[in-house]
Amino acid sequence: MPLTTYSPGAAYGWRARIGMLQPTQASDTNPFEFYLMAPAGVQLVLTSLGLPEGNHTHEEYEAAIEGIETPIRRLLGRGVDVIVQAGVPPIVNKGWGFLDEMRARISHITEVPFASDVGCCIAAMQALGMTRIGLLTNQQYQNSFGAYVANAGIRTAAAAELPTEGREPGTLPLSVPYRAAVDLRRKNPDIDGIWIPIAARPSVAAIAAIERDAGVPVVTSAQAMMWEGLRLAGVTTGEVVGFGKLFETGC
Repeated sequence: MPLTTYSPGAAYGWRARIGMLQPTQASDTNPFEFYLMAPAGVQLVLTSLGLPEGNHTHEEYEAAIEGIETPIRRLLGRGVDVIVQAGVPPIVNKGWGFLDEMRARISHITEVPFASDVGCCIAAMQALGMTRIGLLTNQQYQNSFGAYVANAGIRTAAAAELPTEGREPGTLPLSVPYRAAVDLRRKNPDIDGIWIPIAARPSVAAIAAIERDAGVPVVTSAQAMMWEGLRLAGVTTGEVVGFGKLFETGC
């Protein structure tokens, strides 16, 4: 049966059901970008860590991560094959090494593979050979994100603000990350890749244009979580076309 053909007896997630723990309760960009990239037969099962909308404190991030078993059990009840945790700050704020501790906690309740947003991004950047990156994110996160990935041998050689233009994150036009990324590369020709974390902001549909015009590979949170989620589920990543060189790595 061709992958693009469905029979009445096939479940939508007949190849893989990827569970996602998104930080907040409202959903717009995360599910939309997932299905822009998803191969046929791969389904998203989405739940929330329970964070309120808006800016978050360290205490709110810590409380959400402390109670992560509850939303994980919700996903397990839906029969997911993989779990990915969206949101870079909750893990970065706890420091390098915390991710291993959290994986150990989760292993006590399930053998389903688990990956974090920042862990997916690091794996993606390593697969692409990125070691001197341009980081495109809020100024408040630039130092902590850069310091975190430095532990994996990825140096932040340049950083720039991703302007929000006073909009809700999910309503940003794709021209915003595109122009900011191309400008970052133009001003810093020695960088060998661009990292655009935070999946709440639209980005994946601009990746191909950024890579073409900036001349370096791009990793975004949503893209990296899809790539790693497919790998953990045993689905061929090369089926995803038009969303960056990452899916062409064969890793």
